[in-house]
Amino acid sequence: MNRFENNLKNMQLRGGFTLAPGILRRLFFVILLAGVVTRLIALGNYPFHHDESLDAWFSLRFLDGNYAGYNPIYHGPLRFYITAGFFWLFGESDFTARLLAALSGILLLGFPWHWRKHLGPVGTISASSLLLISPSMLYFSRFGREDMFFLLATTVFVAALFGFLNEPKWWHPTALLSSLVTGMAIKESVLLMIFLFGVFLLLFVIQENLVASVKNNYSNAEHRDHIFFIRRWTLLLGLISFLGVFLWVGNSGGGRTIGKLGLYICLFLIIVLATSYRMLKSNQDIIQLPIVRSFRTPTLSQWILSVLISATLFIALFSQFFTRFSGPETAAAPNSALRNGLTAGFNYWVGQQKDGFRGDSRWQYYLTLLSAYEWLILFLAVLGIWRVFRRPNLFGQLIIWWAGGTLIMYSWASERMPWLVIHPLFPFAILAGLGFQIVYQKSKESKFRRTLSMIFGIFLIFSATQSLLTAYTRGSEPQELFVQAGQATPEVESWSKQLFDLDRAHFAETGEHLNVVIDSDVYWPYGWYLRDFPTSTYAVIEGDLFPELQESPDLLILPYWDVGKIELQIAGYEIFSYNHRWWWVPDFDTGASEISQFPGIVSRWGKWFWSREPWADIDSSLSQCPASLSGNVFVKKSVIQEAQNYGVWNNPQDTKIPIYEGECKNVSFSR
Repeated sequence: MNRFENNLKNMQLRGGFTLAPGILRRLFFVILLAGVVTRLIALGNYPFHHDESLDAWFSLRFLDGNYAGYNPIYHGPLRFYITAGFFWLFGESDFTARLLAALSGILLLGFPWHWRKHLGPVGTISASSLLLISPSMLYFSRFGREDMFFLLATTVFVAALFGFLNEPKWWHPTALLSSLVTGMAIKESVLLMIFLFGVFLLLFVIQENLVASVKNNYSNAEHRDHIFFIRRWTLLLGLISFLGVFLWVGNSGGGRTIGKLGLYICLFLIIVLATSYRMLKSNQDIIQLPIVRSFRTPTLSQWILSVLISATLFIALFSQFFTRFSGPETAAAPNSALRNGLTAGFNYWVGQQKDGFRGDSRWQYYLTLLSAYEWLILFLAVLGIWRVFRRPNLFGQLIIWWAGGTLIMYSWASERMPWLVIHPLFPFAILAGLGFQIVYQKSKESKFRRTLSMIFGIFLIFSATQSLLTAYTRGSEPQELFVQAGQATPEVESWSKQLFDLDRAHFAETGEHLNVVIDSDVYWPYGWYLRDFPTSTYAVIEGDLFPELQESPDLLILPYWDVGKIELQIAGYEIFSYNHRWWWVPDFDTGASEISQFPGIVSRWGKWFWSREPWADIDSSLSQCPASLSGNVFVKKSVIQEAQNYGVWNNPQDTKIPIYEGECKNVSFSR
């Protein structure tokens, strides 16, 4: 038994509560087991989002040797490599396409254990429990995009950074640099993380310079309160300045954004130099500062080795493991593979900041999502933040900076999508664990403690119920705020399955495969679902090419706006309407223009929270109730007759869709 476990075994929490290491480990094992079940069960049982199908498709391209290389439009290549490996090992399926996100979500449940010394036993279990039943964490652990994987890489970096600043080891530089390279190979958001924690390092140097001055000028009995004061206010003023700089930057984009952020960094560097100069002038030993100790602990050869390992990793990931050094030669990635890895992502991200807001959401978008789904975490996180500000330490400061800084940056950045909410949510959950640890310790009366445990348990059960319903029952339905405009309806899956049946019947009858044409605007996720459809008869058309079709296809899928571009409304074709994608954009970012509207808004949120009833605009229009991108499927009557003869015609138009009541009861889908 190591020293920490021995201390933990004998730890008496206030009120006489003891939590032995064996019990702690068993509870944590149960949480991890529950995480495995909840993340993996029925993983492929709801329709693919547009982005999920692209990720799966590019993974297939890599597996087949046809992946052109890194293109920032589709983000980094690493998850394509890993998902391709899953395809090779376990076969191609919706389950394996989402497996990387699920495994990342499971691994993230383990980090409270890594930080158990700082969270405390109750804080460790509560943080892991909150992550386990979090609607956002569960939903996007079952969503085949790169964000959960990127959050895992970010968390590894934060863990390495804390260890490097707190108790530096020779391997920390390798962990830090390698996790950054891994992040680069996942998503361009690594640029935000580099900026965020780069500012924290400068803030940490300023803080420790001031702390060293206090220790030199005050006795041991006096300097603790002064140190707390310095750490508390440097963190608070740092977060305020961080918010201020993004308000100042605004939506300028391009070089102007980079210039303003550069000036902000220069300001911090000036303060670092000023505080360091003051230390040197007062004959203080700067070598004893924590930041200097951290950088001096690894030897020069160890630093060089770390750089070489990270550089090799970078080359391997962006050259498809040393097999392809050419780039895709697109507008977003016009250069060689390695140059694209260094510059394409940066250029693409900077350009995005001046192109308006993707997702059509306001700055409070993530606050709304957090308050709608993660109210329990937010409440406990406030307590954790209060505890850190009361007795600040490096761990608490780093987690608060991570949570607050990420929320600020993502609220400022041009792309505001529901899956990005997990990035500030995870550190808030760690703070929530710390908050519950403190509340539990403060409850000295055993009766109150039991009451508190019962209340927390009830909230956990309610939150877990909502989480399970969101992930399994309503995972692709538009009344959930997680469902973004790219989400396919169940009808897409039904038509995809029907196409295979139609093709088999047609081939048995004629010896030829169906001639299927799909408009490019509704190509995804068909591109994934029809990956095994006969390629010789499967085609994609652009909107302006309809007149060039020389013969009538056996089956044609069009969005509603393209129906008039081709004359297929003739005898010989059966026309079916269907819903391709659906979504709901509530007016949560509008606010009440009059006091009289406030009760109505509260009522709407209450109905949504309890029964997931969507609503229309404040002015009672129906433009923002659940809507769909509708389309039409043109099928030759002869093809339908063939399918009926073989008993494989299922009429996908019969696919059930939700019927909404209340304000949205008059919303009509395409049929």
